[in-house]
Amino acid sequence: GRLVSARRGAGTGQGFSLVEMLVVLFVVVLLTGLVSLSVDSGAGDRIVRERVEALAAVATYALDEAQFVGSDFGLLFTRGLNAAGEDVTRADWRQRLPDGWRAPPAQGDVFAPIEFPGEVELDLVLDGAQVVLDDAAAAERGRAPQWLLLSSGETQAGELSLRERRSGELLWRLDWDALARFDSRPGDQPSNVESHRGRD
Repeated sequence: GRLVSARRGAGTGQGFSLVEMLVVLFVVVLLTGLVSLSVDSGAGDRIVRERVEALAAVATYALDEAQFVGSDFGLLFTRGLNAAGEDVTRADWRQRLPDGWRAPPAQGDVFAPIEFPGEVELDLVLDGAQVVLDDAAAAERGRAPQWLLLSSGETQAGELSLRERRSGELLWRLDWDALARFDSRPGDQPSNVESHRGRD
């Protein structure tokens, strides 16, 4: 009699039915998927920020190095396929050597190329003029860089904007003046660089 009574109690609301357990499981899986998407989006934003801040840090070093060695440096921006076949934007460091613009002599990974994800659109303005990005093959042809970091300690004032390619959302911005004083910030924040305030 007790066994029958216990089974009846389980069937009258004291446990979960198979359907209820499946519903709960479905909700858990759905929430996990949404959290994963959110984490992936945050990781993408973090990558963009890290690349931009790395670019500014190495540019500052390159300008100091240019003055120290008496040789101009620069950044060549190209767009094309990387080794994995992905369409990306890449920034290659260059130095003006006796035989033309070349990758700087080995200094560890300091002047490693900086690659921006394919889903990011890069917009570069130097001295108020829009810069057209070269095709990827230009990096192999010894093409002169668009952005110059001169041995005189000066550079072109500029602005680098990164947008999400599909939505056009402004993700990150980097401004700098002729003395390479950088301001890196999310796209929705105003610039602190004096020479660019009038353009924001």
